Amino acid sequence: MGYRNAQAGASLLLLTTIALGMFLDGLDGTIVNVALPDISESFGMDSSMSSWIVTVYFLVLAGLVLIFGKLCDSGAIKKVLISGFLVFSLASLVCGLSYDIVVLLAARAVQGIGASMLAASSVMLSVKFLPPHMTSFGLGVGLLGSSIGAAIGPALGGVLAETLSWHWVFFINVPVGIAAAVIAHKAIPADTGFDRSAFDYKGSALLFLSLVTGLYALESFPSHGVTTMTVVSLVLFVILFSVFVAYERRLNLPVLNLKVFRSGRFVAISMSFLVMNACYMGCLYLLPYFMRVELGFDTIMCGLFLLVAALMTLIFCLKVGKMADMRGNRPFVIAGCLLMVVAMAVFSIMDASMPTWVLIVGLALLGTMWGVAGGPIGSRLIDNVPRDQRGSGSALLSFFIYFGSALGTALFAGLFGFGSAAAGQPIADLDPAVFMDGFGFAMTFGVAIAAIALILSWVVNEEKRSE
Repeated sequence: MGYRNAQAGASLLLLTTIALGMFLDGLDGTIVNVALPDISESFGMDSSMSSWIVTVYFLVLAGLVLIFGKLCDSGAIKKVLISGFLVFSLASLVCGLSYDIVVLLAARAVQGIGASMLAASSVMLSVKFLPPHMTSFGLGVGLLGSSIGAAIGPALGGVLAETLSWHWVFFINVPVGIAAAVIAHKAIPADTGFDRSAFDYKGSALLFLSLVTGLYALESFPSHGVTTMTVVSLVLFVILFSVFVAYERRLNLPVLNLKVFRSGRFVAISMSFLVMNACYMGCLYLLPYFMRVELGFDTIMCGLFLLVAALMTLIFCLKVGKMADMRGNRPFVIAGCLLMVVAMAVFSIMDASMPTWVLIVGLALLGTMWGVAGGPIGSRLIDNVPRDQRGSGSALLSFFIYFGSALGTALFAGLFGFGSAAAGQPIADLDPAVFMDGFGFAMTFGVAIAAIALILSWVVNEEKRSE
């Protein structure tokens, strides 16, 4: 009896660690967006610069999640997770204390490093340390922790920014992260040893640098046109990515297994998944500015409205899983992409003269899209990876989520700057009519790329590729 109680206690600590890691990851993915108008006003930033507060976080997260996943799988999971909590907490403290935009961006990059450690290791705990009969339950606890964090982020961020200051959307992470590090130290067994020989350092560096240069070129071209930095970034991206592909194809254990991209089905599904993440985060980036500039909402009201999308996601994601298992993933993915097209269309025609229920409908559609299609399209992606490459598919799932988030924020910020012709001007100082030019242009473009995701999801049938 004593052994069973000890085992149950150890499992509970592990589940708590998993939940806290994914909670912080989900929370910081949404809590900052609602405070962006306050941060932008505080530093006098334009849309291009303010987008990097979000983009640099997701960019570092996406660029390193595959790398830390390899580290965890090679025997360093406890070190990675505890270090992740501590790095995330320290970076959050520096973010909150930032007095300069350069300091804030640097701290957000470090925060992204900590978040990538948490994202890579938290879910892996379920597979490595929980009893086999609890693995699925552990994965569910991680998903629930992330969903709860993402759901309360907008409302909590709004309350903190309005009643205290925007600095507190970062300070709130510090005590949670430190407490989680203490729990993780007690809950996770000691590492068995890290196999350095199996780690792809060069490929990891090439992948990260190519992502940085590519995203910078993508963000800066629509808003600033053809500049020296844009051209240099684009050229560097092409060179670095070409070298990365050539290098990875020669390795037996690459950081990114490129063989999965030989399947047209996998490419179509992954591109659809990438577009869904990009549209979702692009909307979450611009909508708080719309509510502040056009509707005159305070930060609390912005957070409460954004909560609509998060709650709809949470409600539907808990119900869709079993239905998709019975009826297949394809109809739910198609339905979700269709909802995304409609949501983007609603946002593209919005203006200050419309009743607020139009905004609520758009947010509800956006949240329902992710709740209906998020799980099924993730399952579709894994289903179309050969069994001996499922590890690569699972890592790519996380990569597409975070890279899509960085891509969407950078892309929509660039489109907004191009449509408004107001690059370099602080958003808070823009005339409402000028703001709507940029907002409408970005959302109209979003309708087009959402339609591409719908088409890609439609053409891929439910039949799984032979193993």
